[in-house]
Order: sequence, then C-alpha cells, then structure tokens
Amino acid sequence: MLNFPSAFLNRMKDMLKENYPKFLKSLNEPEVKGIFVNENKIKLEDFLKIVDFNVEKIEYVKTGFYVDNEKKGKHPLHHAGAFYIQDPSAMFTVNAHNFKGNENVLDMCAAPGGKTVQIANLVPNGVVVANEINRARSEILYSNVERLGLKNVIIANDTPKNLAQAYANSFDVCLVDAPCSGEGMFRRGQLVIDEWNENLPQMCAVRQLEILENANECLKQNGFLIYSTCTYSYEENEGVIKNFLAKHNYKLINISAPFMRGIGLKEAVRIYPFQNKGEGQFVALLQKNEENLHLSAPNLKLKRNFLAEKFVEDNTNVKLNIYDYKNFTYNIIDENFIKRDVNYISLGVRVAAVKNKLVVPHHNLFSAFGKNFIRTINLDFHSPKVIKYLRGETLEDQKTDGYGAILINNCPLGGYKISASKFKNCYPKGLRNC
Repeated sequence: MLNFPSAFLNRMKDMLKENYPKFLKSLNEPEVKGIFVNENKIKLEDFLKIVDFNVEKIEYVKTGFYVDNEKKGKHPLHHAGAFYIQDPSAMFTVNAHNFKGNENVLDMCAAPGGKTVQIANLVPNGVVVANEINRARSEILYSNVERLGLKNVIIANDTPKNLAQAYANSFDVCLVDAPCSGEGMFRRGQLVIDEWNENLPQMCAVRQLEILENANECLKQNGFLIYSTCTYSYEENEGVIKNFLAKHNYKLINISAPFMRGIGLKEAVRIYPFQNKGEGQFVALLQKNEENLHLSAPNLKLKRNFLAEKFVEDNTNVKLNIYDYKNFTYNIIDENFIKRDVNYISLGVRVAAVKNKLVVPHHNLFSAFGKNFIRTINLDFHSPKVIKYLRGETLEDQKTDGYGAILINNCPLGGYKISASKFKNCYPKGLRNC
C-alpha cells in the first residue's frame, strides 16, 4: 500500500470534490503500460499480424495500445525499434495538435524520447530538434531515437536559454513537456512519492515559466505551443499558462478530448487515472499571435565526407549527404537547423566513424537504413537465429563479402559483416541480450 502525503491528498480532495473517492481508489491500482508502434520502421497492419502479446487499442492514438505489465524491453521487436514503451496518457499530449506532416518542431525537454518518437512519425517531411539539458538523459534520448531508426531528428544537449538564442523564429511547433513535481506518476512507487514536498510545485512553476519564455523565442509567429506536465497542481498547470498569457499575445486552442477540462481554463485538459487507464497529465495548446524580432544564430559550418558517402553508395541503394561532426559522420537532414554554439548529441543519422580512410559503419546506419542495404538477412522474429544474433553470436548465413543488415520481419535490427566467408556480428555489445 502506497503512503501519500496528507497535504497532497487534502488538496486533491478540495480540487476533485465528488470525484475524489474515485481518484483515491485509482491511486492504489497498478499502473497500466502502453506501447506506441513506430511506423517509421513497420506498418501498423504488419505489426498487428506478427505481435505475440496482447494489445488493446488506445482510442485517441492511431498506433497506441495498452499492454500488460510484463517487461518487454528484451523483446526482439523492441530491439528492432518496432515499438516504444510509453505511458498511455502521455501519448495524448502530441495528439492534442493536428500535425500536417511537414512542420519543423522543437521538443524542448525531450528525454527519454516518447513524444519525440511520436512527433517524428507525424512529421515525416519536417525536422524535429529534440533537446535535453541533462547530459545522461540526452544519451538515453539518443539511444531511443537510434533504436527506432528515426531519420529526421537532431538531438541537442543544451539550456533552453541557449536554444532561444540559436533558434529564434525557427519552429512551427514547440512542445514543452515541462519538468514538474510528478504527482501524476505517484502510482509508480513510493520512491516517486517520497521526492515530493509541499514547496515543490511552486518551485517547479518558476522553472516552467522560464522554459516557456525561451520556447516563445524559438517559435514563429502563428506557430503552436504545446505545454504539458505529469502533475495535478494548479500552480504548475493552469497557473503557469495564465501567467504566460498575461505577458504574451497567444490564443488558447480548444483541445477536443473525452477528459476533464482545465480548472478555469476550459480549453485545456486534465487526465486522471480514474477516467483513463494511464497516469496523470495536463495539456494546453496555444497559438502565437505576436511577432518576435530576434534573429536566429548563424549555421554551423560542416565539411562533407566523401569517403563515408561512397561507403553508403557502395553498400546501399540510397545517396546521403554526409558531414563530419565530432569524430563521426552524419546524414544531415537540413543544414538550416544546425546552429553555431549549440551542443549537439547527434545531427540526424550517425553514419560512421572515419579514421585513416577506414570507414566503420555505426549501428544507427543499420537501424535507420537497414532496408536499403544491398545485402540483407531477413529473419522471422520467432527464429532461434534472432536470439543468437541478439546475444552477439555468429550466424550460419554466409553470403558475399561486405556489410549487410539483419532484418526481422522486414524491420531493421542491426548490422553484420562478411569477410573471407566469416560472419561478424555488428550488434553493439551494450544492447545485447546476455
């Protein structure tokens, strides 16, 4: 039985009134897991044909499903980036806005990456800049983007203030999934609850408003701002939005959803675990009316790497524009979004390391462009060979010399190399099922 702070419970009782008993009951029920199917790698209908665990449709997300709480991180389809494990309520946030498919989007507080994954799927003809201020969490963000083979994501590890200076007037949509007091995540365990105190919501609200100020600088006129938290406190939700609106010319957009409305902010929504199978969430959608006079920073000058380009041309059926950055080469999505004085983790798909004219392909290349390799080994995910490959073992398939990609049910998993008829497993050691 979880032990909740009395100050939190008393506040929620005043807030929810007749709904409080249902809320209290839901707090002591187990959390519900969800998955988001990554159509960047596998079509939804193909996923549903092969998935070997029970899935239940989430009504407000096209490729979202409830699943049981059994851990699925070692499932072959998870390794292959066919799906991302995500809280069902958190999936709603991105769907609060109707993306057209070609927007350029900033995900200001992106780790661990669930909403970045959703956005990247919704804007296949746009660019997503996903930022995370914490270095360790930015690496987690990168690992998820890499696993899901996303081709249109740039990852930054910088402060909102630096991004505001670099990317002034640059984005059609900005998502601020703000760091918060985490009350909506209390069902995850006592450790989460014990981190909370009565002063935390107000402290978070100050930081959230500061992040929004910087997001405003990055957003174009008429652009859309999505603000979300996983907490219930008024200070961090409606209070932050009202304070922001008092300083800036934005229009609140009504979010159509079968959830409770915001407190004194009927256009926004509040999601509670007693009305939805997921955790707590608050979402508001705003459109910017004011003009921003600042200019974005100059672009970072990068050098093309023709050795890496030739490697890709020799081993795949795609032609990429590949540039050097910090000892790696990247397929650059759009040079206009590579700004000077921003600390980047990745600039798109990490293609290879090139040293002394030797090109060593990166796992990211196999994950993103595996289907485009000239040499492929396509396995059914039930095959014992998949387990062997994920353990880092050798496969018996001996084909022509060179690099190739391992696919499972046509979904890119990783790479291999054949040299003198010997198979080398290129799946990274840190990702293997041991």
